[in-house]
Amino acid sequence: MVSPLDSVFASSTFTDKAIAELFSDTAEINALVQFEQELARVQESLGIIPEGTGHDIFTALDSVTIDPKDLAQGYLNDGIPIPALLNILREKLEPKAASYLHYGATSQDALDTGLILRIKPATKIIQKNLSALTLELRKLAESHIDTVMIARTRNQNASPTVFALKVVNWLAPLQRQQERLTELMPRLLVLQLGGAVGTNAALGRKGTEVSNALSKALDLTHPESPWHAQRDSIVEFANWLSLTAGQIGKIAQDMLLMAQSEVGEISFSSPGKSSTMPNKANPVLPETLLSLAHFCRNQAALIEQTLIASHERDGVSMSVERLALAPLICAAAGSITHASHCLSNMTINKQVIHDNIIADRGLIMAEAAVFKLITKMKRSEAAGLVSQACALSMTSKKHMIDELRELCKIDLDWDALKLPENYLGNAIETINKVLQKK
Repeated sequence: MVSPLDSVFASSTFTDKAIAELFSDTAEINALVQFEQELARVQESLGIIPEGTGHDIFTALDSVTIDPKDLAQGYLNDGIPIPALLNILREKLEPKAASYLHYGATSQDALDTGLILRIKPATKIIQKNLSALTLELRKLAESHIDTVMIARTRNQNASPTVFALKVVNWLAPLQRQQERLTELMPRLLVLQLGGAVGTNAALGRKGTEVSNALSKALDLTHPESPWHAQRDSIVEFANWLSLTAGQIGKIAQDMLLMAQSEVGEISFSSPGKSSTMPNKANPVLPETLLSLAHFCRNQAALIEQTLIASHERDGVSMSVERLALAPLICAAAGSITHASHCLSNMTINKQVIHDNIIADRGLIMAEAAVFKLITKMKRSEAAGLVSQACALSMTSKKHMIDELRELCKIDLDWDALKLPENYLGNAIETINKVLQKK
């Protein structure tokens, strides 16, 4: 093991298996070979390489199997796998065909296009899993639209809310992430073909023609210009991944706080166990989600440095991207998958939520009380009376509204003022608006 992401026992906790397979050595080699096959076939169709050569290259490479270990020494020497890979592939071709393999292309053309060929199916999996997650959140909100609870600001009891609105605070950002992913994909899923320095000079006047045809063959967008040294779309995707994991991290943070022993408003089936304390029910699932959020943020920050690429190609940026991007994709995708697992294992303890409201003794109705009293007196006087009632309640253990009633001696519907469900503002309207969004 070098990373928990490739550990036999830890990887299932931190990544999505289907995504991880797309970024294996074997998957990369297959994508690189696919690039070479389609490049040769397109060039033959355009008369750039001799007739039959593209077909011979495509056919010969169609069943090729390469052990990743065979590229290790070449990667050590060259800092990239392409020269070593091409040497192996040429050995499997007739001499004439071998001389036209990788014709007019450069190593980064193959590497970048091979990367996009793997990112494309990864985004489809991510979209599917993110849709499943948002659907689960939608259902959770719908089932708790009447679950009144304590809202907390700066980790202190604040005012009444409903559990559904808390869930909407989790759901709405992920809905926007779905929109953002759809928006960025045309900028991301783009062919790279620029030749040695981005001019496609080796292809003469047919560089654009080859690029267009190859884009269609690989079902990728045709680039406005070769992007060897333009990493903005990769960085945009990296930031999307980090932002998604971060939004899920917010869900996890809320879960951890609500699952604390002294709060207990949610719990998890099959919680983590302690090796020595039988009383423990460790919230491993949300802990993992929060850890992944932190990890993804740092990986994205590292990838952002590739924007500062030198001239027409930067070997340092290439290496940094290789070190950070695949782990980021796998970890962010894992956070989406595991968030769904976390929700399916979560129980909402409605009785505890109600008990916590009772234990608060009406302090969460302080703002409601102020705004009710200012219909009868100045705001400063109302705020002073409510503050006094709060202090008395904390000492006497009586309901704050009962203390306030004794202080005020004015005619109000004091019983109605005690009820948290009477002070929810437009919460239900907000919830319904988000839930209606498709």
